[in-house]
Amino acid sequence: RPSLWSYDGQPLDGAVKARSPMRTVQKAENASGHGELPPPLRQAVALHRSGDLAGALACYGRFVEQNPQHPTALQLLGLLHSQRGEYEQAISYMRESLRLFPQQAEVANNLGNAFSRSGKADEAAESYSAATRIYPRYLDAWRNLGLCQLERHRIGEAVTCFQRCLELRPDDAAAWLGLGNAHKRQNDLDAAISCFEKALALRPDYAEAHHNLGVCLRIRQRPVEALDHYAAAGGAGLDGAALHHNRGNALADTGDARAAIKAWRTALERNPLDLDSHRNLNSLMWQQELLDDYLASYQQALRRHPQAVPLRLAYAMALNQQERFAEAERVLREGLRHPAESSELKSLLAYTLENEGRRDEALKLHAAAVAMPGATPDHRISYARALLASGRPDEALVQARLGAVQTPFNQRALAYLALCWRLLGDPRDAVLNDYRSLVRTYDVPVPRGYSSSGEFNERLSRVLRALHSGKRHPPEQTVRGGTQTSGSLFDRREPEIQQLVAGLKLCIDDYIAALPPHGDHPLLARRSAAFSFAGSWSVRLARRGYHTMHVHPFGWISSAYYVEVPPAVTDGTAGGGLKFGEPDIDVGAEGAARRLVRPEVGRLVLFPSYMWHGTVPFETGESRLSVAFDVVPVANDGLAPPPPAG
Repeated sequence: RPSLWSYDGQPLDGAVKARSPMRTVQKAENASGHGELPPPLRQAVALHRSGDLAGALACYGRFVEQNPQHPTALQLLGLLHSQRGEYEQAISYMRESLRLFPQQAEVANNLGNAFSRSGKADEAAESYSAATRIYPRYLDAWRNLGLCQLERHRIGEAVTCFQRCLELRPDDAAAWLGLGNAHKRQNDLDAAISCFEKALALRPDYAEAHHNLGVCLRIRQRPVEALDHYAAAGGAGLDGAALHHNRGNALADTGDARAAIKAWRTALERNPLDLDSHRNLNSLMWQQELLDDYLASYQQALRRHPQAVPLRLAYAMALNQQERFAEAERVLREGLRHPAESSELKSLLAYTLENEGRRDEALKLHAAAVAMPGATPDHRISYARALLASGRPDEALVQARLGAVQTPFNQRALAYLALCWRLLGDPRDAVLNDYRSLVRTYDVPVPRGYSSSGEFNERLSRVLRALHSGKRHPPEQTVRGGTQTSGSLFDRREPEIQQLVAGLKLCIDDYIAALPPHGDHPLLARRSAAFSFAGSWSVRLARRGYHTMHVHPFGWISSAYYVEVPPAVTDGTAGGGLKFGEPDIDVGAEGAARRLVRPEVGRLVLFPSYMWHGTVPFETGESRLSVAFDVVPVANDGLAPPPPAG
């Protein structure tokens, strides 16, 4: 899987600014819509504008008590409560103002702000929409509605809102930023970059636009340009954790490991709970063998935030990856001593105890975790794994089936469900894991201008080798005895990589076209001619290097393409093959591998992402270089049904 720092933090949505409360107060003072304001209300407004919120609150309160049906007083009192963070009172007063006088676009907009700040995105969207209906040219309300739709993951509707803003005012830099954010969420990076550039043409010191443009450029494998924009964002006043986190990502891409580590540490000073910065920092330290304070960032943050469950989980996972199970157990048990129990903590503690050989204790914890209100399908899948390892496939089937039904595209759930079927003699395993027809090999077409596959892959290997900057494998990945590239490999602009992608697409097209229709099969039911790459990376294995057995939980079709293969691996005298069907737990003779594919230069292997796969360690001094990726369907006729129950 791609290294963790390939994923940038969410772009800032700071473009969408609600109308200033003081502007609303001033507007009410100048023209209430009901004639000149009475003197007591004018006094309250004056106190409000001067910043004396306590005095204004008392003044507004007295006036509203005597004039309970004065819409302007009600909306100003609601606005004051909103400024004080008292959103329920704010909502109540502004709703009453609108009930008395519905045609107040500004009040509807401010009501939307109160809903938004109190975490009620649906109600906020309704209020912003009402404001635009009352006054269709209300720029602030359209912008706020766009941001709200982004929060609700209604990206198409957000695009419409920001486009409406630009119809009203083409030079609205904030609307260009909002539209760019929406395009970024749609993974339309070219459109997002164009929007951010237009925002900066209008406002060269627009910090958020510089930051978000940097995010997109970095994803486009242009980290040096990204760093220039991050510097500009910092110069314009941006100094939050997201900026420093993304600076670290770009610095890691340029190979400046020490500067990346420093940037991530700065991000953690700003936000000790920033899990992505913790993971990226420690992963890079591990890969570069800078181990003096490896994992110390977690310890420091937990001392400040002992009840932060996600932080504690991330730390325990990192300890488990290092096989420091006793330490992981201590960290998790400390978390369970806090009053609010966590199904996540119990599930991970159960996994930790499994690795210590304490299966009975582990099974009790798994059972407790899945019975808790916060239990997730992943907890059931982990419970199924533990039951399988304990020789109880019938009980495991109950948990695996529930997990798979609840998350039908979770490839890990399918893998354990099929393993239950295998151990119980159920023929559905053979249908799901048809190793002969669903594992296919292709000789990728040689790009134009090359005389042979060997010539092309020799050129490609020189490009890929330069990208392997780590000294050893990422700790969170399945590689052992090798290195792995960071970022999305296929987003790089080197011609050799793009030529490879073009050839791979032809093979993927053929693989998908050959899939037969099947409404109940988790692979075949998702059949779609349109696909995208969910991740792409390169792995270089040294002598005795290998991949542990694994699946790709969020893929559909997975792969291995071979760029360099030692001759002894190809002819089968030194290991190094790609094996399928052996799970990541010991289930006896039934867990033996079901198919082995010998690597050859220029060969591509495609297979379902839920199939167990890994590699055999090889004994030769030469390295093995490969490219891997996950494919996911972009569009299909409908969601696949859950796997068959049984």
